[in-house]
Amino acid sequence: MRRLSTLAALLLVLPSTRAADDIEKLDPARLPRVKPPAKIAGDGRPLVVKVLVLDFNPLIPGKVHSPDQPDAPAKGLREVGGWNDPLPLAAGFIQDMCDASGGLLQYEIVEWQVVRRFQKKKDGFVYTPEQYVSALRQGTGKAEAWHQPDGLDYPAMIAEFDLVRRVDSGEIDEVWMMGLPYFGYWEAAMAGPGAFNINGGVYDQIPCKRRFAIMGFNVERGVAEMIHDVCHRTESTMARVYGGWKVDQLTTNWAKFAANEKQSGTAAVGTCHYPANAEKDYDYANPRVVQSTADDWLNFPNLTGEKKPVSRDNWAGPHKDAKGNIDYHRNYMIWFFTRLPRAPGVNADGRLNNWWEYVYNFNAYDERGRPLPDAKPVEDKTVAERGGRRPA
Repeated sequence: MRRLSTLAALLLVLPSTRAADDIEKLDPARLPRVKPPAKIAGDGRPLVVKVLVLDFNPLIPGKVHSPDQPDAPAKGLREVGGWNDPLPLAAGFIQDMCDASGGLLQYEIVEWQVVRRFQKKKDGFVYTPEQYVSALRQGTGKAEAWHQPDGLDYPAMIAEFDLVRRVDSGEIDEVWMMGLPYFGYWEAAMAGPGAFNINGGVYDQIPCKRRFAIMGFNVERGVAEMIHDVCHRTESTMARVYGGWKVDQLTTNWAKFAANEKQSGTAAVGTCHYPANAEKDYDYANPRVVQSTADDWLNFPNLTGEKKPVSRDNWAGPHKDAKGNIDYHRNYMIWFFTRLPRAPGVNADGRLNNWWEYVYNFNAYDERGRPLPDAKPVEDKTVAERGGRRPA
């Protein structure tokens, strides 16, 4: 009890009063927006998930990033490392997820903060520009060059950016951290009483009224990896809803959906790492053809068991990578989510026919996917006028 009280006091203090140049808020006109389809899938009422983006791009002095030019101007670490601009990544990600859900999921980025400092690790360590750049010059593949433990101090970050108040007020539903190598993020974490594993840290000691997800994206990577993070979040969520998951035991609708030929002995859609036809982890470009029920899942819950040939050719579009090659990873992720059930109603097994609800509206359901009688969506007149709704 004492631990909770101490954390509650920590998290209820005013947000950090650092100098204004530590944080830059992007002009709202620059923020990516989804373009939903004319007709929304499922019950026709999109779930609008409001997001705060914390884009960590510390400033590196000229004498550090260019020792032979000590008077050079400071640069953001992302620019020093030559990594990706997170704005187009976010734009691609939110549109891909909207498209894959048939418009049922619509992310709305309400604020984008560019944070010009390093974050605190869970042991209190904070990189200086000199320390980070020194490690970077040794290579991201050389783990011993980097501080350990690597993990971020999530409770401190939550307090620093006033997340409890912003979530509980309904201003935001979810937080994305845009980071760089060795920033110590989980792919997907959850905070708040009753928080559960979504493929990362569980911070159930955080004293808020609404549980919330914190996504950790590395802009060294691409849109494929962002969707990949959500895919693991989905796997963890659905395993919870169905009371467990073993890929070789097809005893639940979720296990049947995620079946792949290699691990399950029969193929449906596949898992995050194993497409229907895969023979190893991350085998998205495998040309092997298998018979799969993947397309039958577009008709869920009215499954027929019909099988069709499936190979990488089924997800050969629409995206290509920076070199002009087919981006099989990103395209498979979209193909996977396009088949994630989204029909209205309740299945014979007692779970919803719309699994997107469990991934994004998790405060409205218990651990077995049953509606919580006291759960109420955030009231949002603007979203309601558009025919949408907010999560509980």
